[in-house]
Amino acid sequence: MCMNAFRRRGVGPTLLDEAIERSPSLEITALTGLIFGHDEASLQLFVRAGFVHRGVLPRVARLDGVERDIVIVGRHLV
Repeated sequence: MCMNAFRRRGVGPTLLDEAIERSPSLEITALTGLIFGHDEASLQLFVRAGFVHRGVLPRVARLDGVERDIVIVGRHLV
């Protein structure tokens, strides 16, 4: 199935909320996300979920022939 089929259906927020909710029972105290720097929708999803900017890995990935930055975000859960 094409990834576009899942866009704008609430799958991302649902999965992220579930990870945040289940983490303490698994003794996970912090979560980290690695997001393409140009993916504003995903960056905003993590910001809304309480993640903060931790850093950038400049031009470490290639997507569709274009070098892309990776943004590191994180959230402490306890």
